[in-house]
Amino acid sequence: MNDGYPSGAQNDGMRTSIIEAAKELFAKFGYKKTTMEDIAHALRKGKSSLYYYFKNKEEIFQAVIEAEEDFLFSKLKEVVDSDQEPKTKFSDYVITRMETIRQLENYMKALKDEMLTGYDFLNKLKAHGEKQEAQLLMKILEEGTNSNTFQVKNIPMAAVAIATALKGLEAPLLNTSNSFEDFKIQLENTLNILFFGLVKR
Repeated sequence: MNDGYPSGAQNDGMRTSIIEAAKELFAKFGYKKTTMEDIAHALRKGKSSLYYYFKNKEEIFQAVIEAEEDFLFSKLKEVVDSDQEPKTKFSDYVITRMETIRQLENYMKALKDEMLTGYDFLNKLKAHGEKQEAQLLMKILEEGTNSNTFQVKNIPMAAVAIATALKGLEAPLLNTSNSFEDFKIQLENTLNILFFGLVKR
């Protein structure tokens, strides 16, 4: 029986469409300036139809950021679960991380914009991301240490230190790299710095 509400498949499809439309608008105009009307207009729908799927703009924004974070960590997990040797895997991890984040404008802005720090879900998202990253890096470091490629005395602490270093390098790398080639050169310099203290000599 159709009671006027979307079916399960329609619901999922429409939610995805809303998230995709909002992702583009948030990236272009920012969260504050984007309205529910803008999102509805992009979808050629009435604003009221959005409320079948999301309570408000903040809930849509949360869905966008979570989708981008899921995409980032799915890409990183692919690298970590690959059969490559630890040094190559570590290098690919850093390159994949930076190249992917470079594409995720909303995710980057959300975690860096001080005007958005009041949103509780962003604080939880940030903590969740930091925990995931430390676990992924620990796996690479453990593989490298077990294969006698890396010299790491305290793997959990090293993972946190590397994750912190990568976060600190995001802004300089992403803001000063005008071209993709320049970006790659900056990444190679970063990897040389990280490997200097990590690879066994």
